[in-house]
Amino acid sequence: MRNAKKIAAAAIAAVMAMSLAACGGGDSDDNTLTIAHQYGMAYAPFEVMKQQNLIEKYYDGVEVEWSTLNSGAAINEGFASGDIDVGGMGVAPAITGVTSGVPYKIAANMSAQPHKIMTNDASIKTLKDIGDKQIALVNIGSIQHVLLAMAAEEQLGDAHALDNNIAAMAHPDGMSSLLSGSIACQLTTSPYVYKEAEAEGIHEVEALESVWPDGNSFILMMASNDLYENNPELYEAVLSALEEAITWINENKEEAAEMLCDAEDVDAATMLEWLNDPACVYSTETKGVMDMANFMAENDFLENEGPSSMSDLAFDNVVGD
Repeated sequence: MRNAKKIAAAAIAAVMAMSLAACGGGDSDDNTLTIAHQYGMAYAPFEVMKQQNLIEKYYDGVEVEWSTLNSGAAINEGFASGDIDVGGMGVAPAITGVTSGVPYKIAANMSAQPHKIMTNDASIKTLKDIGDKQIALVNIGSIQHVLLAMAAEEQLGDAHALDNNIAAMAHPDGMSSLLSGSIACQLTTSPYVYKEAEAEGIHEVEALESVWPDGNSFILMMASNDLYENNPELYEAVLSALEEAITWINENKEEAAEMLCDAEDVDAATMLEWLNDPACVYSTETKGVMDMANFMAENDFLENEGPSSMSDLAFDNVVGD
């Protein structure tokens, strides 16, 4: 099996070991809730929930602890150990986590964001032009890796044709490497695609639109099985808070831009332009999740059997596919 799959399998094994060690512990405390997420405008609903105390609005007396982590793997580990109750997670790691036994499921969609392959090489127009040049993306098994594989299957006839081209880098590091010329391509998301598009000598490689259309899910809100089963009122409060946050963003984009711009080191006008991109969508309805799950199962991204339906991945309240 390919190196990419071996690395992903090792990560899954580590998470599952933590999960087994945590069995019997981690019961939800009615008065505390730990929420984990990563950086970026894809997680904007969480920022609104935090600043406007929306969970506290729907559940009296709860103490919400917010944690910003550097990777989906770290969030998976927190769920497995019982230290995280709710988290934001990319579609591919979420599918991998659920099917490998991490004790959580999808509670709702959070956002869709643009994904693009950007390059500083004028000769690269399609995936066929990349040759042996490196492609920066966050890590093996990420949604970016799966999107690259989906495009490779469509354009090159082999989902894993570009696995050996991958250079695992955090989004900011990948952007720096792309702009400096030390790497030829980066598959990334907002806000990096917006910033790179403004840079001289950078253009998009047409590859992803046909395999992952605008509006398809990117970040999902995951909730622990323990929270869902043992504290349904708090679980519902989190859902209500998320729905209110998303409604507020969609109806108050200028204010949302003011709230979010500092974190991305841009002015509010630029952030508003990004929020108005049709590819930037905040919604609780999942879209395309089973398409990705089926692709992952068919192309050796999952160690276990893939899901047969959304009910294998998501709680009963989830709307979408």
